[in-house]
Amino acid sequence: MSQTNPFPYYVGVNSLEEIANKETRCIVMNLLGGESRGVTPTSHEFSGGNIVAGVQYGKSGGKLETKIGDIPAYGSVKEIIDAGIEFDTGVIYLPPTAVAAAAAELIAQNPKLTKIVILTEKVSVKDSQFIRAIAQQHKIDVFGGNCLGIGNSWEQVRVGGALGGNNPGESLVKGSVAVFSNSGNFSTTIPEYLKVAGFGTSTVLSSGKDLYIQFAFAEFLHCAENDPRTKAIFCYIEPGGYYEKMALDWIKDGTLKFTKPIVACVIGRWKANLSRAVGHAGAIAGGGDDALAKEKWFDEYFGMGLFDPENPKASKKGVRIDSISDAPTAMAALYKEIGEKPDFAPKGDLSLKPWFVNEQGIDFPAKLHMEAVEAMEPYNDAIRKLGNQVGAQLTREVMRNKSGASRMNPKTDVTEVHGIPVLDLVVKHFALSNFFAVTSVLPDEKQLPLANAIMNYFSAVGTGYMDVAARGRANGTLPNGYLGAAVITSGNCKLYSDMTEMTDKMINLFYVDIHGNSSVNDALVDEKLSQKGIMPQGETTPKDAEVAAFFGELLAKQGLETIFTKYAQKYAEANGDVNKLNLLLAAMILSVTWEPLVNRQMTRETALEVGTYLGCNGVIVGCCAPQYEVNDFYKSLSELSDLSLLNTDFATSIFKLLFNRDCDAREQFAINGLLNLLMSNGPGTISAKGGKESVSGGNFIATCYAGWMCNTGRDHGGNGFEAIKFLKDAFGDFDPYLEPDAKKREAKLAELAQATAEKYLETKTTAKREGIMNYFKVPCVNHPVFKGKPVNYDPREVFMDKLFTERNEINHFQVFYHHLVKKMFEVGATKNVFCVNIDGVIATISLDLLWKDVNSGKIDAKAMQDIAFIMFLLGRMVGCSAEIADHKARGNAMDTRTPASQVEFVG
Repeated sequence: MSQTNPFPYYVGVNSLEEIANKETRCIVMNLLGGESRGVTPTSHEFSGGNIVAGVQYGKSGGKLETKIGDIPAYGSVKEIIDAGIEFDTGVIYLPPTAVAAAAAELIAQNPKLTKIVILTEKVSVKDSQFIRAIAQQHKIDVFGGNCLGIGNSWEQVRVGGALGGNNPGESLVKGSVAVFSNSGNFSTTIPEYLKVAGFGTSTVLSSGKDLYIQFAFAEFLHCAENDPRTKAIFCYIEPGGYYEKMALDWIKDGTLKFTKPIVACVIGRWKANLSRAVGHAGAIAGGGDDALAKEKWFDEYFGMGLFDPENPKASKKGVRIDSISDAPTAMAALYKEIGEKPDFAPKGDLSLKPWFVNEQGIDFPAKLHMEAVEAMEPYNDAIRKLGNQVGAQLTREVMRNKSGASRMNPKTDVTEVHGIPVLDLVVKHFALSNFFAVTSVLPDEKQLPLANAIMNYFSAVGTGYMDVAARGRANGTLPNGYLGAAVITSGNCKLYSDMTEMTDKMINLFYVDIHGNSSVNDALVDEKLSQKGIMPQGETTPKDAEVAAFFGELLAKQGLETIFTKYAQKYAEANGDVNKLNLLLAAMILSVTWEPLVNRQMTRETALEVGTYLGCNGVIVGCCAPQYEVNDFYKSLSELSDLSLLNTDFATSIFKLLFNRDCDAREQFAINGLLNLLMSNGPGTISAKGGKESVSGGNFIATCYAGWMCNTGRDHGGNGFEAIKFLKDAFGDFDPYLEPDAKKREAKLAELAQATAEKYLETKTTAKREGIMNYFKVPCVNHPVFKGKPVNYDPREVFMDKLFTERNEINHFQVFYHHLVKKMFEVGATKNVFCVNIDGVIATISLDLLWKDVNSGKIDAKAMQDIAFIMFLLGRMVGCSAEIADHKARGNAMDTRTPASQVEFVG
């Protein structure tokens, strides 16, 4: 015999069956809102059409489509009533501040309303009190807030929320356990766990865990006691509130008649030291309602302590567990104690079934070792497809002022490219740096011969655009202009598009079979050769064939053959309609990039286009020779009459193109280091931003290169000439390289520094006396960050100075700068000793390389300025290729625009 309402307040339902069933008719407040759109159709379809209408303020006449018919939307509850639509339950999907008004509207407009379900989390205490008051006054039951819904497993009905997910029938299986959960997610999980011991559910109720729980534990137990379907209760309890104590006390004193057993899971000991809400608004610590207190309440009620799964026992009143993983075992022990049987045969088990396993090479004990299992449908098919994907999968986002390629380290103030400081890159081979910029991983040193040959070949191809560069140079264009014109002209030429398509085909052919192992596999190559005519068609010229043979010999000699290079060579033999050189180039580049690609350190899109980036770099290098008409190395490169030239160190090739002479070991190290040092100064520089903005516009890579070049000029890149001219003027006729005596040379450098400092002081004093603000200042000293101390240092300059000193390669101009900053302080021109900044390193290395030819008259002032600018461009092309590749992989179309709200009109 069921008991009537024992509470000192209104509770309208007396059994769990009454809360949600086939007769329940609902309307949804904010029907067309984002959350409702994803959840309401599933509830409606699962329940057989229990949602009769919805409110969408300001959008009367709308509808929400479902598989069993559309749900109409009205502008207010009154419009629904006026339309003659009857309902007894209102489901509220609205922001916290709108919930009270919606509840009031439901109550005021519908006298037949019996229940309100509030999905919203963090409704204010004041509003919750208001809702409670008017609901009690009008005899209406309220569920929530922060409720995930109510499920009736016997009648297959769900009201409000996403309880059971997109397939509620999987969780809401008919049985004899009623579930009460403070957690919405666990309202779904707990029924799944109980199934493995053969238990289904009668009603599953997500109580919510706001500070106010409108339909709480006592009310639930009352309804469960009167529910003939229910034999036992499972409750999931979080810290905060005295609802459970109130219910257990009422049972103890007889106020609440309750005879059915409970399995209680109390969680949240970790919250004992917190003093504010975490996750759920009511799950707070402090006072006597923490997890430890609640454990004690239940243990005293049950007459026993925590459940032991190794010795599964329960009292007739129930038992407490501390993890839902023990729920099936505890419920089975409880049913045994009360003489009841499970609802059905066990379904599944709770063993870990990982879809993915990666033990990181650690030798775990056998009991900790896991084996991957095949996922359930449809996830197994998705995982199979995912397993065939190669490369990093990056989230698209606005990259206007962001970069995943470079950054200025805030602790060291040193630029990093792909996490490596440019100072560490100084000693790396520039040919490898060209690959590193777009792959994000420095290739192994054993790849150097191949990298040099590839970069030299692309430079040879790049000389074909010299006519464009020469015309620009003849018209007085700065190096960024005529080199930018050359590279933009290369567009998306057949070489670039062929390499992209060929790379794509080879990835598709081999990845699933080889994954990270790119070593030669003749049997697999022969198998793939059965697919004929899959590569883009093209003609192999005699020169192409000669170069392809050269690369083939290089690969064999250096032990660098891979499955891709072997396939490219055999495919070309079997198919005469392909450019065998283009295919071999694509295969060689893919061989170098394969490891970072399969390790997901770069995207597939970037991997397909590595050849294009290297080709663009080749155009810039091939067209950089200022005296190309009389440069023998340029001529040999453009004609490729002697293919052994491709074996030249790439930095040395650049030196020969720029200076039209051979370089010694010191000069080779200097130009290689300078090019790497110039690679990047962070993503915020205007050169990098130029490339990123061009990517944002949707351009080809070659056009993006021109974008960053157009964002350099006399003040960014070309301004290095000022420091070189300053040094040349300061040294006058003195040639430090002709003074063999180190002490005399040092004394002369100090003397020159003294004279320069005095001249600067005189200039500064005169300018201030006459009110001239824009007077000449010594370039490459002082720094906005490294200043303010009695003696200041730029750590980047210190690093480079130490590096050259360790190699016994003294840069006389850098030594001069060290004397100069001290002399400027000594003569009173500065208040402390300035640092020599990183621009000073660039200027002194540049002048060191130029000095011999400038002094001999081989290079005039204009050529000196151009070469200094070109060296900046050649270094920066590598860093900007990294920015372009990164922005293409991560960014969105037109994501570098400045919002109108941030633009100012200056009148």
